[in-house]
Amino acid sequence: MSLDDKIKQELEKELPNVEKIMAKEQGLFDMLFATFNSSMRGWVIAVNVVTLIVSGLMIWTGYEFFVADDSQQMFWGMCLLICLNAQIALKQWIWSEMRRHSLMREIKRLELAIARLS
Repeated sequence: MSLDDKIKQELEKELPNVEKIMAKEQGLFDMLFATFNSSMRGWVIAVNVVTLIVSGLMIWTGYEFFVADDSQQMFWGMCLLICLNAQIALKQWIWSEMRRHSLMREIKRLELAIARLS
């Protein structure tokens, strides 16, 4: 019997357990808060703080854009676009960190399943 067949048999045996685990799968907020307990905890906190600061700047520049006279609208519009791009980049990093944390958890589950086969 090859290793692939052993893995398939073990996964078929574990299917009911996996379905129970998947039923308990974390929600969005659970996944977000789990990143604060990962190895990148300091960076996650720093990026979230910077995201809040950029959000405040974005609201302020948006307000200034709409109340500015015609000569200043271009400046405030560009500031608003820069803040928007920064916001998008920071949120993208947070989402990729959540994805990485979830993937690492799945890899650990597979490592445990393979270790049981050996």
